[in-house]
Amino acid sequence: MGVDAATWQSSTIHLAGRRVTVFGRGGLPSGLLPTAAAELLALESVTLAPGRLLLCDVSAALPALLLPPHTHTTVVMRHAGMRQAAERTLAHARITAQWSTDGLVPAGEYDVALIEVAPTREAWRMRLHEAARHLRPGGVLVAAGPNDAGGKSAARDVKALFGSVNERSKAHQRVVTAIKPHAHLAVSDITPATFEHAHRTYYTYPGVFAADRLDVGSAELIAALPDMRGLRVLDIGGGAGVLAGAMCDAGAVAVDVIDVDALAVKAMQHTFADDTQVQVAWGDVLDGLPWDAQYDV
Repeated sequence: MGVDAATWQSSTIHLAGRRVTVFGRGGLPSGLLPTAAAELLALESVTLAPGRLLLCDVSAALPALLLPPHTHTTVVMRHAGMRQAAERTLAHARITAQWSTDGLVPAGEYDVALIEVAPTREAWRMRLHEAARHLRPGGVLVAAGPNDAGGKSAARDVKALFGSVNERSKAHQRVVTAIKPHAHLAVSDITPATFEHAHRTYYTYPGVFAADRLDVGSAELIAALPDMRGLRVLDIGGGAGVLAGAMCDAGAVAVDVIDVDALAVKAMQHTFADDTQVQVAWGDVLDGLPWDAQYDV
């Protein structure tokens, strides 16, 4: 049976001997149900009993459903649709959480950090270093991801940073656990990078699409742009923002840009801080647009 991509659905799953309700929809990276990695992280969380828990990109924020009410949970999501799925799931369970507003880990000191491995190594490594920076000495980091889609390399990255790890493979997933040593860790600063194109400086973060260059597809689109003078334009999936900049340079009077990646949006907001004709929003177009407008292009 086909499912409308924009239709949210609830499902009941069994986890750690409990029945829990989760929300999903077509068009999400995880689909209608949480990922296998998220389920494994949820099971790990029960054994850790954290007071302050950090969840990084864990589908449906699943571990929060199994923990005591007094747990202080912070949820960080890059993907706008996945954020909505997690919000709906926790709201249904009447669980409160602190939510990151910009896709970055809020400052604080956490007892446990659970990370679902990102699909690109750049995004994953950024998340690992963020979580490690804010984990208290003696705190526990657990990461999980598919063996054939980043899980194995993630284990190597954690070991290189923490020095010692425990790893295992289950359900085609790699689960890696590490304890933050009291010694200083060589974590990287999370700062935007820049690149230049056509007299503009573009800001980017690790894992943003075409984060350090003009990609071939965007170059082809820029070459094909007609005279944009006086036109209102919608840019779906803005990435690093190069197309939006090109449309401004071609004379567009308004450019509305939407992207599912919170850090692409954060970078573009920096890039276009002085371009009043550009609006940038974090969202999944399958859930609609934040603007009530008609577009020429």
